[in-house]
Amino acid sequence: MLTLAGCTGGLGGGSNGKNNGKTEFWSSPNKQELAFHNNAKKAFLKSHDSKLKVRPVPEGDSSEQVVLSALASNTEPDVFANVFPGFAAQLQENGAAKNLYEIEGAKSSLTDRCGKTILKRYEAPDGGLYQAPWKANPVLFQYNDTVLKKAGYKNPDEYPTTLSGLLKAGKKIVGDGGAKVLWDRAPKPTWYERWFDFLPLYLAASEGKKSMFTQKGDNVKPAFNNKTAKTILQFFQDLYSADLAPTQGSEKPKFPHNEAIINTGGPWVIPYFKGVNKDVSMSHMNPPVPDGVSQNSHTYADPKNTTIFASATQPNQAWKFVRFEQQSKWDTKFLKKTLQLPLRKDLVSSASGFFDKNPDVKPYAQALETSHPPAYTPDYTKIMNVFGEQCFVPVALGKKPPQKGLDDAENGINQALNG
Repeated sequence: MLTLAGCTGGLGGGSNGKNNGKTEFWSSPNKQELAFHNNAKKAFLKSHDSKLKVRPVPEGDSSEQVVLSALASNTEPDVFANVFPGFAAQLQENGAAKNLYEIEGAKSSLTDRCGKTILKRYEAPDGGLYQAPWKANPVLFQYNDTVLKKAGYKNPDEYPTTLSGLLKAGKKIVGDGGAKVLWDRAPKPTWYERWFDFLPLYLAASEGKKSMFTQKGDNVKPAFNNKTAKTILQFFQDLYSADLAPTQGSEKPKFPHNEAIINTGGPWVIPYFKGVNKDVSMSHMNPPVPDGVSQNSHTYADPKNTTIFASATQPNQAWKFVRFEQQSKWDTKFLKKTLQLPLRKDLVSSASGFFDKNPDVKPYAQALETSHPPAYTPDYTKIMNVFGEQCFVPVALGKKPPQKGLDDAENGINQALNG
């Protein structure tokens, strides 16, 4: 867990714009996102008498570490629009984030935009909201049409959608030389890697009913030691033992070169893979499921949200801009500019014109309301690293049976949380 070392009382008293009435807004360094925020700022200032500065988060090891350093030196912004839920929980724990429900009209506005189901997923255990849900990149599976067509599949309706079917198809296609691997994904322990392997399958297998952790107040407990997780881990062990996935990473992606059958990622993979190979053809599908489980769109959301800092001297002014750039028309502009999905209910219908022209992106939007954020805990990175180190990687590589990995991770996480 990152810490707010040197930050008196946990709270910053930031100097960025605090003495001149200017709201300072930090964006991610993504050029498309920064351009979007600047365009929204120009439009906002035409109808609002406000002082507003938009800039990218300063360079550093990670945006989270940069923000924490800024808080420690009282130079934090008023708003930061690149916050994942675990970081929001950390900011809340340290008293550095504003409860948005304390701002008049914010809850009503966010409910109108997100809907109650989405909004509830981003609330803190105390019932407050320290991150305005902004965008997500639901993780789906990309199937390589070129590889599968050569293997005899006529259309995506015939593609394997169960874990057992996927392994069977992978063994045949790779064995026949139709691809080098089923899935070009090496097992790595780092906390965020589970967003693109274990979590999408776990959420789909449980039809969104099981989480990794439970939380009551500040008390976080592992909730992953169950039959569903065991089934998913067995799939990964079978995947690697059959040499259907690499055990070491490579800089050259196999999927866009038609050397891998499947991949995982959000809608951003579309321009990325097209940039590698303009002729790559892929179908975008929900995560495969265990036998006996109905196909569904539950998956990992990969969200980033917007936090207003507790030190903001004009939180209402900051909120007005956040609300402005989360209007329906600006959400559609954001979608068009970045291919990332605004966390808006009924997005498929509200941006139907866009999806008619970009059908490859539509499956991600259809999964938006059944996509799930990571656990809301300030210890998220620490406990997910333990899960990767003590469970996922050793199980995937055949060094532990699934149940042993789950037991070890559960014990290790409990020790990390209570130590």
